[in-house]
Amino acid sequence: MMQMEHRQTQRQTQQLVLTQKMQQALHILQLSSVELDQYVQQELENNPFLDQVMPKEELPAEKAESTTQDDNAAFEENCDLDAYADKWDLRHKEGQDLSRNTDLYERQKYYEDSITQSESLRAHLLTQMHLATETEADYAIGERIIIGDIDERGYFTGDVDDIAEELTVSEEDVWRILRLLQTFDPVGVGAQNTQECLLLQIQAEFPKNEALKTLVRDHLEDLMHRQIPKIAKAMRIKPAEVEELKKLLATLNPFPGHEYTSSPPQYITPEVVVEKNDDVYTVRLMSERSPQLEINRAYHKSVRPQATSTEEKQYLRQKMEAAQWLTRNITQRQQTILKVAQAIVDVQQEFFEKGIEHIRPLTLQDIADVIGVHESTVARTTRGKYMQTPQGLFELKYFFSPGLNSSNGDTQSAKSIQALVKKIIDEEDKRKPLSDQKIADMIKEQGTTIARRTVTKYREAMGILKTSLRKEY
Repeated sequence: MMQMEHRQTQRQTQQLVLTQKMQQALHILQLSSVELDQYVQQELENNPFLDQVMPKEELPAEKAESTTQDDNAAFEENCDLDAYADKWDLRHKEGQDLSRNTDLYERQKYYEDSITQSESLRAHLLTQMHLATETEADYAIGERIIIGDIDERGYFTGDVDDIAEELTVSEEDVWRILRLLQTFDPVGVGAQNTQECLLLQIQAEFPKNEALKTLVRDHLEDLMHRQIPKIAKAMRIKPAEVEELKKLLATLNPFPGHEYTSSPPQYITPEVVVEKNDDVYTVRLMSERSPQLEINRAYHKSVRPQATSTEEKQYLRQKMEAAQWLTRNITQRQQTILKVAQAIVDVQQEFFEKGIEHIRPLTLQDIADVIGVHESTVARTTRGKYMQTPQGLFELKYFFSPGLNSSNGDTQSAKSIQALVKKIIDEEDKRKPLSDQKIADMIKEQGTTIARRTVTKYREAMGILKTSLRKEY
C-alpha cells in the first residue's frame, strides 16, 4: 500500500533576477535620442539633485574604455551615502518646490512659446471659406463639409443629400458650396475620387491640354495597368505620346491634403558621425544629442543637516542614489553606442568607400563577439539610433544583413544583392524590361546564385513594378 508523506528537500537552481537599476540600464540603452530626452526631462523634474549642463566635447570611440572606467570609479567612490529627507518637508523649509527645476522650466516654456505649429488642412480651408462666402448660411454649409467630410487626403467623403437634410438646406446649395471648395488651395481639394482630383488639377494647371483630360477621364484604369498600346489606339495617337502625357500627369498630386498635417513633423538626427582621417574611418558621438547631467552635491550637502526623521533620510538617500545611477547608465549607454558603431564601421569599410553594392554580410552576434557583450545588447543599442556617414544617414540596424554564397566561396550581403537588382533594372531597356528570371541569371553570371523568387521578393520590397508594368513605348 502506497504511503504518502511530506518531505523537505533543497534544490539549487540558477535564475537571473534583474534589479531595478539593471532594468533602468537596459531601458535607457534601447531608447532613441528623442525618447531619452523625454526620459531625462522627467527625471530632472523629479530629482532635486540632478542638473543639466552644457554638452561636453565629443568623445571619439577609442576613448570609450578609459572614460567608462573613470566614470565607474567616480560612481563607486560616491556610493557611501548618508542623510536623506522628505521632499515635501524640505520644500516647506526651503520655501521652494524641489520637484521643479526652475531653469529647465523657463527654457522649456520659452521653447514651447516659440513653436509655430504648421497649419492643418481644415484650418487652411476654413480660412478660405470665411473669405469666399458672403452669408453665414453659406459659411455654415462650408464649415460642415470641411469639418465633417474632408479626409486627410483632401477628398470629400460625405453625402450631399445627408448634409442638406441635416442643415435644412437645398441639395443645390450644398453642391454650390462644394464646387466653391474645389477652387480652394491646395488644388484638387474637395474631389470625390482620384479621377476628379486629377481633373481639377489639370483644369488649373493645363487647361488647354484636352488630350491629358481625355487620358484621365476615359483611360485612367488602363493607364494604371500600363496598357499603353490600347490607350494609344483608342486616343488615335502614338504610344510615345501617351508616355509623354503620363510623365505630365506624374507632376500632379493625387492626394493634395497630404501637404498639410495636424501634427509636427518628426526629424531624425544622428547620434554618431563617421569621419575619415588618414584613410581610417572613426566614429564620434554627437554631443548635442547626448544629455549631459551632473549631480548637485553642494545642494545635497546643504540639505543633509535638515534631515531628522527616518523618512527624510530615506528620501534623500533614494534621490541621490537614483541621480548617480542615472548619470552612470547614460554614460554607459553612450560608450556602448560608440563601441557598437565603431565595430560596424570596421566591418563595413567598403560600404563607406564604394556604396551599398559593397555592404558586407553582418549579424548582431558578429558585433556582440567583437565588443564582448550579449547579442541582445547589440539589438537594444541599434534600435532607433542613427549614424551620419559619407554615404548618407542610416539607422544602425541597416548595416546588418544575411549573406548569400558566391561561386568563389565568399558570402555577399543580401542588401548588396538587392542594390544590384535595382541597378540592373535601372539600366535595362525600358522598351524590353527584364524578367525576374533573367535578372537572376545575370546575377548568377556575376558569381552569386539567386532564385527567381528571391529577385521577386527584393523587387517588391523596393516598390519596383513587375516586368509588364515597367514597359515603355
